[in-house]
Amino acid sequence: MSQNLPYCAQLVKTHDPDRFLLSMLYPRAVRPALWALFAFNHEIAKTREVVSETRLGLMRLQWWKDEIGKLYDGTPPPDHEVLAPLSDAITRYNLPFESFERLMCAREFDLEDRRPSNIEGLLNYADFTTSPLMAMALRITQEAEEPEILRRVSVNYALAGIVRSVPFMAAHRRCLLPEDLMVKHEQRMDKFYEFKRVEGFPEIIKKLSMQGQGAIKPQSRLLKAAQNLSKQYFKQLKSCAYDPFHPRMKLDPPLKVLYTVLSSI
Repeated sequence: MSQNLPYCAQLVKTHDPDRFLLSMLYPRAVRPALWALFAFNHEIAKTREVVSETRLGLMRLQWWKDEIGKLYDGTPPPDHEVLAPLSDAITRYNLPFESFERLMCAREFDLEDRRPSNIEGLLNYADFTTSPLMAMALRITQEAEEPEILRRVSVNYALAGIVRSVPFMAAHRRCLLPEDLMVKHEQRMDKFYEFKRVEGFPEIIKKLSMQGQGAIKPQSRLLKAAQNLSKQYFKQLKSCAYDPFHPRMKLDPPLKVLYTVLSSI
């Protein structure tokens, strides 16, 4: 870890660079709380990748739930790189335990190794794994937003991330693409995990990308920037013929940082 950044900041910068970019839109005094929140999210989101069986994953999530619960009971935070600064954020910004609990419950789906049965199921997954996080981030930045706009921006942000992560997940024999679309376009899972896509596979990605379209006008700086990031990634996917395996998808969209910053003003 870099000596120039706190542990949580470096963790987020390395593993969740877009949310690190979002944090840098705010004054120095606000950033540590955002870093702690986003670092926590990374820790629970990676559960499926760091355990060998479902039972161990559930135990890991339960550990986080218990430890965060103790913070609300008044127990002094442990000497832990994430929990200690997260405790400060919870106290300073009155972050609700229910939001943490929703995020951890949503991550249990990852351990079931099941695909969403349809688009609605995928959108629900995107909502449950992202909206509570963004709502707490807004508490930290002290910005107000309409609940429906918060939900829509969160879903779009998560959906862009899910579609872009298709190659990574396939390499780990995971898939969040809706089952009905995969069947409709005759994409066999054994071939998919070997990176062998059928001709109609881009139609699946296009269908999902179109879910993230539509006019949304957030008022908060955080959600303006998050929505702009989603738009940039969906535009990039379109330019790559809706192929998330395209080599160009490994690169950031041109001028990503500049467009994100300008969109937040």
